[in-house]
Amino acid sequence: MAKPSKLKNPSEDATYEASNSFEEDDEAKTDKKLTRKSRKVDISCILSEDSQALEVVVSNEDLLPEILFLVPVKPLLKFKCVSKQWYSLITDSKFASNHSRRNPSSSLISGIYFYDKPLALNSVSLHGHLSLPTLAFLDPVRKGSESRVVDSCNGLMMFSNGGGMHYIVCNPTTQKYITLPEPGRSTTYRSVGGQFGAYLAFDPLKSLYYKVLLISHHSGVKESSDSYLIHIYSSKTASWKEIHAKAPLGGSYYCRVFWNGAIHWMNHDNVHIRFDVDTENLMGTVMPKVPNILAEEKTRFFGECGGSLLLIQTREYAALRFRILEMEKDCCCWIVKYRVNMMPTYSVFHHVYYRDFRVLCCANGSDGKDLVLVLAIAGKVIAYNLNLKSVKVLLSLHCYSDCLPIYHSTYRFIESLSPV
Repeated sequence: MAKPSKLKNPSEDATYEASNSFEEDDEAKTDKKLTRKSRKVDISCILSEDSQALEVVVSNEDLLPEILFLVPVKPLLKFKCVSKQWYSLITDSKFASNHSRRNPSSSLISGIYFYDKPLALNSVSLHGHLSLPTLAFLDPVRKGSESRVVDSCNGLMMFSNGGGMHYIVCNPTTQKYITLPEPGRSTTYRSVGGQFGAYLAFDPLKSLYYKVLLISHHSGVKESSDSYLIHIYSSKTASWKEIHAKAPLGGSYYCRVFWNGAIHWMNHDNVHIRFDVDTENLMGTVMPKVPNILAEEKTRFFGECGGSLLLIQTREYAALRFRILEMEKDCCCWIVKYRVNMMPTYSVFHHVYYRDFRVLCCANGSDGKDLVLVLAIAGKVIAYNLNLKSVKVLLSLHCYSDCLPIYHSTYRFIESLSPV
C-alpha cells in the first residue's frame, strides 16, 4: 500500500520562497554595489585623466593663451579668480590687445548709453545681454551733474568732469579709469572761439594706446586765416602736446565719428573733413555731388557699423523712407547701401499718430551679418532688423518726442579688456 504523500505546509512554502527572494535581492544588491564601484573607478579614472589634461593645459604657457583668446570678455573677468597665473595673464595689456584681434565678438556692440533727458543717463542692452555695467565706480571722482559722457570709442568712454579741460577716460567693463591731467594754456596761440570738440580715438586692432583730442579756434601772430588749436593727449606718453591746423573749407564739427584711423565730421558743403590720428593732419576732401548730402539738421545718423561709415539723412523730419549711405574706404565718395521703408514698422504701433523717430545707432545682428537699426519711437527703444524685417522692443522710455534721445548723445558699449 502506497504511503500517503506528505502535505506541504503553505507557510513553509512562503518562507522558502521569501528566503529565495531575499537571496536573489542580496545578489542583485551585491551586483549593483559592484557595478557602482566599477563605475566609480571608471569615473575616477576619467576625472583623473581630465585633471591631468587640465593641468597640462594650465601649465602650458603657450597653449593657455590660445584657448583664452576665444573666450568672451565676461567669463574672462571671472577666470581671473582661478589662480595668480590666470590673473596675471588676463590682466596683461598684451593679452588684451591680442584678445581684441583674435576674438570675433570683440567688435560687437553690446549696448548703448544715452541721454533721454538733459541730465539722465540711460542704457539699453542688445543681443540678449541682461544689462550694461553700472558707472557707479566713477562716483569717487565724478563731480555730480557737471560730469557728463562726451564720447565713446571701441570699449572706452570719456567724461567731461566739472567743465574746463577736466576729463576722465574709463573702461566700463573692467571698471578702471584715469583722470587726465589738464593740457595747460597755449603760450603760442590764443583761443578766439573757445573749445568746441572733445574726441576719443582708439583702435584696439592697431594699438594698445588711445588719444584724446581737444579742438578750439585760435589765432596766432603769423596766422591770418581761420585755423584751429588742437591739444592731443596720448596714453602712451601720458602727456599732452599742441598742434595747429588750417581749417578746411566748410567745416561743421558737431557730428563726428572715429573710423578707419581718423576722426570724421559731418559736412554738407561736399567737403568731407577728417583728422588722421597717426599723422595728426586735418584734411578736407571734395566729394562728388551725387548722392546729394543734405544740411546737418537733416542728418538722422552718422556713425560706424561693422567696419563701415554710415550716413542716414531725410529731407523731411517725418519722412519714413530714406537711404543709408556708406563711405568708400578711401573717403572719395558715398554710395547707397540700403533703401529703408519705415511704414511697416510704424504699423506695429497703432496708437502713434506723430511720425517722430530717432536713429540711436546701427549695429550688426547677433550673427554679425544682419544690419539692425536701434530706434527711439513711440516712447520705446526698438531694434529693427533690416534683413529680417523684424521688430523687437528693447526698453520703454515713458516719454515721447519731447525727450527722445538723439544719436550724437548716444554712446556705444563694447565689452573690452583694454587698459586705460
